[in-house]
Amino acid sequence: MFTPSTESPLLTNRCRLPQRSLWFGRALLYEDRVRIQGWTWRGRYERVIPTDRIDRVQWWAVIDDVNFMLHLKDGGAVPLQLLKGAGTWNVKLHDLLGQSLMAHHSPPSVQRKDEKVSS
Repeated sequence: MFTPSTESPLLTNRCRLPQRSLWFGRALLYEDRVRIQGWTWRGRYERVIPTDRIDRVQWWAVIDDVNFMLHLKDGGAVPLQLLKGAGTWNVKLHDLLGQSLMAHHSPPSVQRKDEKVSS
């Protein structure tokens, strides 16, 4: 677990976790990690995801359900409902991960039937 630091987050937004009570939930984005924190029935909740464990990011333009997903390199996923700024998080995390925003939105290359594949 990361120790508290005086470092300021790049982004911070209120958040919820799907199918789990999280009061005063916040998602904080740092250059090297995402931290989700708040309170549950069992007490303080904190989850830290190092950015080097994130494979890709997915977001949806909705506010009343999960609108942000961190897909991890180990095959896991972290769904979040960011109450504001999901699009901003998407842009910033793509930048931190060195990924193109358009790469997964680009149409697939289509090969015509009469074209031959060269090796």
